[in-house]
Amino acid sequence: MTYTTSQELTDTAAKPMPTTVEKLKTLQKESAQRYQRVSKILKSAFTETVSEIKAGKSVISPLAKEVTAETVASVKAKGQQAQTTVNKAWNQNAETEDVTERIVRFARTLSLTTATAAKENLLPQLKLQTTRLDSLLANRYGTQYQDLKDRFNVARLWRTASTPDTSTQRGAKTAENGSIVVEVDSETID
Repeated sequence: MTYTTSQELTDTAAKPMPTTVEKLKTLQKESAQRYQRVSKILKSAFTETVSEIKAGKSVISPLAKEVTAETVASVKAKGQQAQTTVNKAWNQNAETEDVTERIVRFARTLSLTTATAAKENLLPQLKLQTTRLDSLLANRYGTQYQDLKDRFNVARLWRTASTPDTSTQRGAKTAENGSIVVEVDSETID
């Protein structure tokens, strides 16, 4: 335990304690200095932000206009292409007098056209993306991925070998004259 000596008591009594007014003046002085520093930092940050926005605007604005123009042109072209396809499909069935039959033929023609276009456009893109994914997974996981891929191939081959032919499964038969005969629920349809 420490004891206070008489000398220490006289030293503390001899030092004048700062008054409340002096403390307030010191507080005001420190606050003013801090305010000036913060103000200077904020002005600098605001100036840098404004200059960065202006620089970004000069770069981004032309790109945004170009992308927007390309998108609008693409949408217009696709719209024209779709309109042409619909008109062509509708006019191909113009000789049909029955409106219902014409609509059915129109829908079939349109679906065939759409399916063909999807195969031509989407399959190459899908194959490319699948190849990219395969190489990405092979690079990332190495032999683990290759082993898993091999196991799935074995399972797929096993399943393919174990399922019967789909044409015999559905009851489709070829008649002597070359037409296809389909048996559905014990009814024969030529």
